[in-house]
Amino acid sequence: MSNNKIIDLFLNPKSVAVIGASKNPMKGGHRIVENLVTNNFKGKIFPINPNSEGNLFGLEFKKSVLDIEEEVDLAIFYVPNRKIPHILDECIQKGIKGAIIEASGFEEVGENGLELRDQILKITENFSKIRIMGPNCMGLTRINGDSNSEDNERGGFFTSFGVFYKYKTGNIAIISQSGMLNGGYLMYMMEKYQDLGIRYSCSIGNKMDLSEIEFLDYFLEDPTVNVIAVYLESFKDPRKFIELCRKTKAKINKTIILVKGGLTPQGQRATLSHTGALAENSQLINAIIKQSGVIQAKNFHELFQFARTFSMMYNENKVMPKKGYISLITGSGGAGTIVADITAEYGLKFPDFSEKIYHRLVEIFPEWMPPNRFALVDFWPAMEKAMMNNNNPLDIMKTVYGFLIEDENIEGILNMMFCSKRWRSFSNYKQIVESINNASKPVFYWLIGEVKEVQRVSRYMADHNVPSFPSLEDMIKNFWILVQDSMNKNIG
Repeated sequence: MSNNKIIDLFLNPKSVAVIGASKNPMKGGHRIVENLVTNNFKGKIFPINPNSEGNLFGLEFKKSVLDIEEEVDLAIFYVPNRKIPHILDECIQKGIKGAIIEASGFEEVGENGLELRDQILKITENFSKIRIMGPNCMGLTRINGDSNSEDNERGGFFTSFGVFYKYKTGNIAIISQSGMLNGGYLMYMMEKYQDLGIRYSCSIGNKMDLSEIEFLDYFLEDPTVNVIAVYLESFKDPRKFIELCRKTKAKINKTIILVKGGLTPQGQRATLSHTGALAENSQLINAIIKQSGVIQAKNFHELFQFARTFSMMYNENKVMPKKGYISLITGSGGAGTIVADITAEYGLKFPDFSEKIYHRLVEIFPEWMPPNRFALVDFWPAMEKAMMNNNNPLDIMKTVYGFLIEDENIEGILNMMFCSKRWRSFSNYKQIVESINNASKPVFYWLIGEVKEVQRVSRYMADHNVPSFPSLEDMIKNFWILVQDSMNKNIG
């Protein structure tokens, strides 16, 4: 079976055996079955436990996979590591094609774990009889519908022993050596960014067999995936990794973002105890990342924030910036100065307005405070002029946006927006968002003001794929990342 077919079987099985299923709600085997049932998995589920009788969520317990009369595609192991070789042998007898081993206690614990690994290699005949994901992982998540949707006919597939309540279908795929990214941290991010649309999350653990290579290859060909977020502690096959990542150069709708753990001697000691990953030379790591052309994030916060930004850009078919020519709309001269400093640090530039656009701006600004000739717009003088003439200041805002969207010298627009319940009429973001979504340029917001109002505006913008950020530098950095991706795809 080809690698893409085996990954498809892991992500879209028709039947699953949960080995170590339990009636005890505190045990992981219970939560795995609960996740499959409550998230509307459409395949068949077989709970396996030789010490349990009766039913679990209406599903009859089996003593062994050999007691199942029907075919089984995938086995999920949540049992102590020492029991795995024997049960894995039964899975092979049953003809099961894939297994997810969520138990720890293999390479990462030393000699005893290595002996277990060698037993599995022998039983599986070097994985020719059954393919394995893990061990020491949190399994797979596949999302086919929103948690609050009444029409989720296809159902999701959740094999983690974390419990998921809120989620949204999207265009992001996650590949991670840390189970946290398919468990607690993923649940946290789904709660924090309810607009964050995840399609797949794959915890690959120690990579005894299947690794980032097979999943990366699959997601590069999956039309539902635009953004691939990766956390690795080691590279299984550096040359193949570079080869696959460089495929994104020819794909206008794919971006790979990488966090690499173990960049320091202290971090390398931690990876050895976590997944058994051997230390890798820092110069080699940097060379692999540079040659691959991926976007590198420093930490999990950046990983998900960058992924969210790219996801929104692809959802709205935005034209990615290539030169970093930006405009800023602000109501504060001080904010404009700070933005100018930070954007310069990231290599972003305020271009001069075209003559046509500049003269249009002059018409709406007062004579005592004309606009800049370069693309930093402090709109407050224009707002004051409008109010003195009994005109609607919101019309001025819409006009300024229209000018900046029209100007061919500008690739994207950054904004500082003050959010206040009292001043909603001055920042009628709903009308502004409508005009933004009709434009091909990325438009980002830094939201300040009343906390509840910031949260309300942020949720609305997120629902319409307009990125907003809690800090000025986050906004600038995320725009810069779009430029970096364009530059990477133009290399070589």
